[in-house]
Amino acid sequence: MARTLETSQGAMTASQLREQLIAQATEDDEFRARLLGDAKAALRDDYGIVLPETLKLCVHEEDATTAHIVLPRSKKLTDAELEAASGSGGYY
Repeated sequence: MARTLETSQGAMTASQLREQLIAQATEDDEFRARLLGDAKAALRDDYGIVLPETLKLCVHEEDATTAHIVLPRSKKLTDAELEAASGSGGYY
C-alpha cells in the first residue's frame, strides 16, 4: 500500500504529490522558479510539507538537449544500514 503524505492540500501519495507538483509547475511560472530554486521551501510554503535537513531534494528541468533518468534506491544496504538493522551497538 502506498504511503500517504499529509499536505495542506489534503492527503496524497508520493505519486499524487509528484503529479500535482508537475501540473502546478507547468501552469505557474513563479511556482516553477521557486521549485527549481529551493524545492524544500516551495513544498513547505505551498503544501505544508517540512522535510528533514538531512534530506537532499533535487528538482531538474529537462530541455531540448538533456533528459534525466531517476533510478530507485539500490536494494543493497549500506554498511550503516546493515549495522543499524543488526542492532550492533554493542551489548552492555
